[in-house]
Parts: sequence; structure tokens; C-alpha cells
Amino acid sequence: MNLKKSNKVWLSTFTLLLFFCINIFLSYQTFFKATTETKSLFLQIGVSSIFFILAIITFIQYLFFKEATYFYYVIYLLINLAYFSVIFSYTSGDRELYNTLFKEIRIYLSLPLLMLSYCVYAFFMIGFLSLKAKDTLSFKWANTIGKIYFLLFSLTIISYFVLPNSRAGEVIRTFFLVLCMPIGITGIIIIYRRMRNIIAIILCIGTLFFYTGSVLGFIFSFGILNYPSPTFPFNNWVFYTELGAVLEAVMFFSSFAYRNKILANEEKLTQQKLQIIRDDIARDLHDDIGASLSNINILNELAKRNTGNAYKANEYLNKAGEDIQYISEGLHDIVWNINPKYDDLNNLFIRMKRYAGDMLDGKNILYEINFPENPNDIKLDMNKRKDLYFIFKEAVNNLIKYSGAFNANIFITIQHNKLLLHIEDDGKGFDLNNIVPGNGIENMTHRAENLKAKLTIESKEGKGTKILLTMNIA
Repeated sequence: MNLKKSNKVWLSTFTLLLFFCINIFLSYQTFFKATTETKSLFLQIGVSSIFFILAIITFIQYLFFKEATYFYYVIYLLINLAYFSVIFSYTSGDRELYNTLFKEIRIYLSLPLLMLSYCVYAFFMIGFLSLKAKDTLSFKWANTIGKIYFLLFSLTIISYFVLPNSRAGEVIRTFFLVLCMPIGITGIIIIYRRMRNIIAIILCIGTLFFYTGSVLGFIFSFGILNYPSPTFPFNNWVFYTELGAVLEAVMFFSSFAYRNKILANEEKLTQQKLQIIRDDIARDLHDDIGASLSNINILNELAKRNTGNAYKANEYLNKAGEDIQYISEGLHDIVWNINPKYDDLNNLFIRMKRYAGDMLDGKNILYEINFPENPNDIKLDMNKRKDLYFIFKEAVNNLIKYSGAFNANIFITIQHNKLLLHIEDDGKGFDLNNIVPGNGIENMTHRAENLKAKLTIESKEGKGTKILLTMNIA
């Protein structure tokens, strides 16, 4: 565990214990010193217990997964737990039984705690939905909302010092509170419309529960509307706020369960992909490089047996040198293919140009190569990059070995999320109905099928060859 993660663990542990102590203290004050109805007290104890249990469960998940998302949610739950304890103790019983200092602290804590919970929730949502990786606009919006809530939290704290008991101060703080709702709801709508997945939908519904409860509590507490019923708990504005928060927590834990299921499936798929990569590397090493090493060993023995015949010995050694070069290129291809820093098309095009240029120069074939410049914003995953490169490599090899060409044209164009590869030569061509086995066309066709690309080969004897590959790169 690194230092940063260790600090988060200690911070969450400290916060958990701190807010647990605050809640116990507030419950103690209410139970022993405030005159409140037993049913109101049981409601508060029940809600506090639910939030505390959820915080403990989430904290255990954080310790197990070491993921910042769980840390933020623990903090969020504990802030809400403190907020509900504060507003309940503020609205219950005979306030004169509390000491003066505690009365003042309790009054000043409620609104900042509420705004701080909004702020922490925004950052929780960023991590929970992986907005930074999946949707840049949603990430920017949620990040901006978090910063706005923190600003409102800071301004609220300042207002208590500058305008502690004035009418102007109350108006400003009420305006800050009212401002929180439309900001949060707008953010939820944007994220819902852009993400459109089950986790986002569950999360948005839970958040709407919380905002609905908060709005109803606000409306009833200020007397804007009458309570729907004079009986408890429907005649208490705190009930609506707490009910919304409890329903939100239920929805959140449903989304946590679904998210963990998705992460488990993704981990399984990742392991399967890794196994496929390992199998491909093992097959390449065994089939190509293994066979070449065996051939080098045989050529080396033949060269030893012909030490008296310099011409023969040099011929065997030259062939061994060609195999060594082939092995070197093969190993380089394997390393290049599995390195994610080469996923962008620009690196692929550089490698393709270098390979074609070296091969064509070696055969004194005049050529023209034209590729798009700096396509860095387009990336291909490892398998697509590998198949495209080996189709290109096979086509160039066939041109070098079999075409007898004097000129070659190679170009790539990208239009409307489609890549077109065009390789043409003026060589002797061949009859498509009489393909010579071992020229690699079957491999090219198989790789094109993997890419879900269209491969077209046009050739006639004495008329050269043209290879066209069209693939989607969206």
C-alpha cells in the first residue's frame, strides 16, 4: 500500500469515528436532556442506525477494494448522518436544556454540512460512473458542480462570520440553499442523457429521491405548503428529507451491487483477453521463431561439416544469418504489438513506411508511399493493429518475392471513419484461379475477416497486381 492510499484509509477511519461520536453525542443530548416524543426519537434513531450501518459496510468495501469511490461514499454517508442528527436535535424538545455553546454550534452546522454532502457526492459520482474515462463532457460538468458546491459551502461559512444574525445573512444563505437544487438536478439530467446505462439510471433515480425529499422538507419547513397529514411522521419536515436520503441510499447500494457484478465480468473478460494474447505469443514463438532456430541449428551443423568447402560453408552461414534477421524482426514485431503506446495510427504508419521502404529499396524497386499525416487522434486496439500490419507486411512480401515489379505505389486514405489501404505494382501478375500455395493470401484473407474488413485482390498475368483493403476504424 502506498503512502497516498494509506492516508486515505486513516482519514476515512478517523472520519468514521468522529461522526460516530458526534451522532452518539447528539442522540445522548436528545434522549436525556430534550423533551421530545418517543416516536420522534425512535424515527431519528432508526434513520441514524441505517446510515451508520451503510457507512460501516461501505467502509469495509473500501478497505477491501482500496478504491476512492467507496471512500467518498463513506464520507458522504457520515456527513448526512451528522446533518440529520444536527437538524433533529435542533428541532426537538426544549432547547433551553442545551448549553449555549452547543446551541450556537448546532445552528451553524446544519447548512454547511448539507452543502458539503452535495460537494462530496459530486466527486463520488465522478469516480462511481468513471466519467473521466467514459465521457469528458459529463466529467467536466460533474467536476464543475463539485467545485460550485464547495464554493457555496465556503461562502456559507463566511456568511456566518460576516452576517451571523442579520436578515441579510438569512436571505443569502437561503439563496445558496435554493441554488443547490437546480444545479444538482441539471447535472443529473445531463449525465443521464449522455451515459444511458443501468448504473447511471439507478444512480440518477436515487439522487432524485434525495432532492425530492430535500425540496419537500424545505417547502414544509418554510410553510410554503401545508403538511399532507397532521399525524406523525407526515407533519414533520425532517421526515421527508430523511425518507429521500434513505431511498437514495437503497438505490445506491443496488447500483453498487450491479456495478460489482459488471466489474467482475470485465475482470473475467480481461483475463480471457490476456490468455488469448499469451496463446498468440506462444504460437508465434513456436511456429515461426522456433522453426527458424531449429533451421539455424541445422545450418550451423552443415557449415561445420563443410569447413573444407568455403563456398558451401559461407552459403549455409548466409542462410543462417537471414534466419537470425527474421527472428529479430519477429521478436520486434511481438514486442511492438503488445506495447499499448503504439496503439495510435501514427506509430503504425511509421513502422509500415519503414518496413516497405527497406524492403523495396533492397530490391531496387521504385516506389511511392503516401500515408495520412499525424493521425494521432485515431487509435486501434492491439488485435486490429496486429492484423492490419501483418496484412500489409504479407502484401509487401508477396510484391518483393513474386511480382518482378519495377514500380510500386502504396497509399492509405482515411475518410468517414474508414481506412483504405491500396498497394499496386506493375509486375507480372498472376491468375487468381491458380494461386500458388504458400504465398500468404489465405493468411491475408483470414486477418481481413478478423478485422471485418473488405479485402480485394485484382491481378492478371502481365498486368500487375492491385490489393485493396477497406476497414472501419470508428
